Amino acid sequence: MVKILLVEDNEVIRATISDLIGMEDNFSVEGQAANGKIALALIQDGLTVDIVITDLNMPEMDGIELTQNIIAMNKDIKVIILTMHDKQTYLDRAFAAGAKGYLLKNGDMDELYSAIEKVYNGESIIGLSE
Repeated sequence: MVKILLVEDNEVIRATISDLIGMEDNFSVEGQAANGKIALALIQDGLTVDIVITDLNMPEMDGIELTQNIIAMNKDIKVIILTMHDKQTYLDRAFAAGAKGYLLKNGDMDELYSAIEKVYNGESIIGLSE
């Protein structure tokens, strides 16, 4: 079972993605947060996850800063960025921070499911579907 923390400031998007991920037998959304600061606090307070799926642009702490903090705290937690930003500079910053996956929100859920499996198994994934 892949344990996931979902970080997204848009409540509707967060709930929808959480519900869709939760429908898969081998994934479990263990926690949700509206920004990186809350997500980091959850992990510091003992939430155990394998993967953090995070948006890039959020109040308080963005996805890049969150990724850097997570990797500094626990290198075993892998981060997937799920965003609307398709520019190379965002992708470069995400991977430089330690992210293992970068997907666009307009991709389909099968792409996200596949990315979760691949990142969990140690691969890196870039999905820039239109």
